[in-house]
Amino acid sequence: MRLRCMKSEIIKIAKLLRTSEGVILDLEKKMEKISGKQGVIEKIVRENDQKIQAKLKELGLGPKPTAQQVYQALIDKVKSTDQSLFEHFHHPDFSTVVGCRSLINATKELTDDLSGFYLKESKAKELLQLNPPQKIMASLGYGDDIDKMLAKEDVFEVFCALRFAEDSQWLNDVFFKPYADLKKEDFEKRKIKVMVLPEKWLNIGQKFLGKKLHHMSHLKELGIVFVIPTTNQPPGETIYFFFMTIHYIYEVDWHSKLFKMYNQEADFAQKIIQALKVEVSGQPLPDKEKASWRILAKYLAKDDPNDPRLAEPHISPEAWHYTKTALDIQKFAQRFPDLGLSFWQGLDVVGQYFPTNSSEEETLISFDLFDNGISLLRQSSFESKYLYHQQEALWNEVFIGYLGEEKLDKLLLENLDKGFVVL
Repeated sequence: MRLRCMKSEIIKIAKLLRTSEGVILDLEKKMEKISGKQGVIEKIVRENDQKIQAKLKELGLGPKPTAQQVYQALIDKVKSTDQSLFEHFHHPDFSTVVGCRSLINATKELTDDLSGFYLKESKAKELLQLNPPQKIMASLGYGDDIDKMLAKEDVFEVFCALRFAEDSQWLNDVFFKPYADLKKEDFEKRKIKVMVLPEKWLNIGQKFLGKKLHHMSHLKELGIVFVIPTTNQPPGETIYFFFMTIHYIYEVDWHSKLFKMYNQEADFAQKIIQALKVEVSGQPLPDKEKASWRILAKYLAKDDPNDPRLAEPHISPEAWHYTKTALDIQKFAQRFPDLGLSFWQGLDVVGQYFPTNSSEEETLISFDLFDNGISLLRQSSFESKYLYHQQEALWNEVFIGYLGEEKLDKLLLENLDKGFVVL
């Protein structure tokens, strides 16, 4: 009986993770031996199915809905959640500094206003003096006078603007080169800054990127989460702003721990540069006899959903930051139960295949808030929906089921530079 159940659950989780049953069976055998735990995969699949059934009922769907019906119901639900947050924060206006304040204050409170190990302002200024950002200086009317710009402008604002106003090739080939000379003395402990750039930066961003301008980002080495004001507020903007700000805070905080750990090593600067490049190793996993997990430092499925590395056992720091974000959103949901956020509790790893309209094919639907929130914001069609977070969170969940969250966090930090974990 147990073997029959095991087989069906192996098939199910392999399908959800888009890998082979052989990969899961091999992983299960090795992880059970390492952890001494059995039944981890059965438990994950059972909880997934229970949550799916409960949420279908809550969405008012029948026992056998189509994938399109489920997707549309989830989009409608996240749209309702977004509207509730918009009302809760008194109609935030993302085109002004003041209009973002209440939302930012809420995220800082939820994350405990974290401090970390970041590049000093004086060092940031020195890096700008070494390689003045010509496009920014021209846009602000300073010509080639870097000292005049630095005397009048906020150094952190200029550093943020590098990401959207300067050429990426110049940044990589010229501006970031002096990072190789960074020393541990160039860093200090200070609070993470969540800042909204003054409105003038919106015009500069639109000048260089137009509609491609991504109005939220972060600087890991400086401990900054920044927002470029935007006049475009489609449905989904409030919930996106809320969870992305929290996510970026945790990502910046996690990298602070990484930098502090590297601080004790001789190749300090090289390891920081490598971490900031956010690359994924293309080398084969190193040890077939042991349990090997690749570390995916970014969402590979954004660029290629069929990247073969996605079918290997892997863990993801990005998905781990989102998991911590989801826990904060749960806290917020408990404090303000009328917002409807509680619907999304515990769904970041939950997904299911449903039959596609007029077809024998099945389509994977993510029940995760982040995937559906981004789909709403981007006005994604059923065919172009976002899926990548739920699958990465589920891989992490398998690892956590065997070894726990603390071990996941520790091994990610200790092995990011190698690109894999061998147990």
